[in-house]
Amino acid sequence: EVIGTIIENATVAVDLRHTELVEQWSEIVPGDWVLGTPIGVRDGTLLVTVPDGATATWLRYQERLLTQALEARFGPDLVASVRVSVDRR
Repeated sequence: EVIGTIIENATVAVDLRHTELVEQWSEIVPGDWVLGTPIGVRDGTLLVTVPDGATATWLRYQERLLTQALEARFGPDLVASVRVSVDRR
Protein backbone atom coordinates (compact mmCIF):
# COMPACT_ATOMS: atom_id res chain seq x y z
CA GLU A 1 0.00 0.00 0.00
CA VAL A 2 2.82 2.42 0.91
CA ILE A 3 4.77 1.58 -2.25
CA GLY A 4 1.66 2.13 -4.35
CA THR A 5 1.17 5.56 -2.82
CA ILE A 6 4.81 6.48 -3.42
CA ILE A 7 4.65 5.39 -7.06
CA GLU A 8 1.36 7.21 -7.60
CA ASN A 9 2.79 10.43 -6.17
CA ALA A 10 6.04 10.10 -8.14
CA THR A 11 4.47 9.78 -11.58
CA VAL A 12 4.50 12.77 -13.90
CA ALA A 13 1.29 13.79 -15.59
CA VAL A 14 1.52 13.23 -19.34
CA ASP A 15 -0.62 15.25 -21.70
CA LEU A 16 -1.51 12.86 -24.50
CA ARG A 17 -2.40 15.81 -26.72
CA HIS A 18 1.34 16.42 -27.19
CA THR A 19 1.74 12.98 -28.72
CA GLU A 20 -1.33 13.42 -30.90
CA LEU A 21 -0.04 16.78 -32.12
CA VAL A 22 3.31 15.32 -33.17
CA GLU A 23 1.92 12.11 -34.67
CA GLN A 24 -0.90 13.77 -36.65
CA TRP A 25 0.94 16.97 -37.55
CA SER A 26 0.32 16.86 -41.32
CA GLU A 27 -3.43 16.28 -40.83
CA ILE A 28 -3.82 18.99 -38.19
CA VAL A 29 -1.80 22.00 -39.33
CA PRO A 30 -2.89 24.56 -41.92
CA GLY A 31 -1.12 25.40 -45.18
CA ASP A 32 2.64 25.61 -45.27
CA TRP A 33 3.06 24.44 -41.67
CA VAL A 34 3.35 20.90 -43.07
CA LEU A 35 6.88 21.95 -44.10
CA GLY A 36 7.84 22.01 -40.44
CA THR A 37 8.56 19.16 -38.07
CA PRO A 38 7.12 19.41 -34.56
CA ILE A 39 9.59 18.56 -31.83
CA GLY A 40 7.22 18.92 -28.90
CA VAL A 41 5.57 21.29 -26.46
CA ARG A 42 7.30 22.58 -23.35
CA ASP A 43 5.75 25.05 -20.95
CA GLY A 44 3.16 26.01 -23.57
CA THR A 45 5.71 26.65 -26.32
CA LEU A 46 5.61 24.46 -29.42
CA LEU A 47 9.01 23.91 -31.02
CA VAL A 48 8.97 23.38 -34.78
CA THR A 49 12.05 22.82 -36.93
CA VAL A 50 12.21 23.70 -40.61
CA PRO A 51 14.75 22.99 -43.35
CA ASP A 52 15.87 26.56 -44.06
CA GLY A 53 15.73 30.19 -43.01
CA ALA A 54 13.28 31.25 -45.70
CA THR A 55 10.73 28.71 -44.50
CA ALA A 56 11.30 29.78 -40.89
CA THR A 57 10.64 33.42 -41.77
CA TRP A 58 7.55 32.56 -43.80
CA LEU A 59 6.04 30.42 -41.05
CA ARG A 60 6.73 33.01 -38.36
CA TYR A 61 4.38 35.33 -40.26
CA GLN A 62 1.74 32.58 -40.16
CA GLU A 63 2.02 31.72 -36.46
CA ARG A 64 -1.52 32.92 -35.70
CA LEU A 65 -2.96 30.53 -38.31
CA LEU A 66 -1.24 27.64 -36.57
CA THR A 67 -2.24 28.63 -33.05
CA GLN A 68 -5.87 29.06 -34.15
CA ALA A 69 -5.91 25.58 -35.72
CA LEU A 70 -4.33 24.03 -32.64
CA GLU A 71 -6.72 25.84 -30.33
CA ALA A 72 -9.68 24.59 -32.35
CA ARG A 73 -8.38 21.03 -32.16
CA PHE A 74 -6.92 20.84 -28.65
CA GLY A 75 -8.34 23.78 -26.72
CA PRO A 76 -6.68 27.03 -25.63
CA ASP A 77 -4.34 25.60 -23.03
CA LEU A 78 -1.98 23.39 -25.05
CA VAL A 79 0.06 25.87 -27.11
CA ALA A 80 0.53 29.49 -26.12
CA SER A 81 3.42 30.27 -28.47
CA VAL A 82 5.44 28.78 -31.31
CA ARG A 83 9.21 28.75 -31.72
CA VAL A 84 10.47 28.05 -35.23
CA SER A 85 14.10 27.11 -35.73
CA VAL A 86 16.20 25.88 -38.62
CA ASP A 87 17.29 22.24 -38.43
CA ARG A 88 21.05 22.49 -39.00
CA ARG A 89 21.62 18.75 -39.48
